[in-house]
Amino acid sequence: MLVKCIFNSGRNLPIDSRCLGETDETDYSFLEIGREYTVYGLMFYSCRVDYLICSRKDNPVWIPANLCEIIDDKLSSNWSICITDLNEDYKVLNDNFKIQSIVSYYELVTSISHYIGLIEREPNDIKRFFIEKEKMDEQLGYIIN
Repeated sequence: MLVKCIFNSGRNLPIDSRCLGETDETDYSFLEIGREYTVYGLMFYSCRVDYLICSRKDNPVWIPANLCEIIDDKLSSNWSICITDLNEDYKVLNDNFKIQSIVSYYELVTSISHYIGLIEREPNDIKRFFIEKEKMDEQLGYIIN
């Protein structure tokens, strides 16, 4: 999946899609307006969808889909899904953050420790992400400069 950034400020998020304490001042300036990003995962909240992206030189990050427009809606054929309310390990994400489901590479949706490690920037989990990223980049064939 390929998206293009059209906004990089919290003020561009509709009030009813804000969560996790976002405000007009929430800073997404690390996103480049007009730049295309490959999506490596989808996270569905009760109020919105987030994309897992990774810019050229940074670690992966979840961003609100409202900040982007879809350029190509093709998904990786290797993705799996976790319905958080139905998975005892992931249920805490639904209970605390209203995350309803995650769609991404297998380990991200089957290992809560990997999910947490990615959020907390644990070196082994970041390394695992980049292995999966390389596979998805090759499969999807996007060339992003």
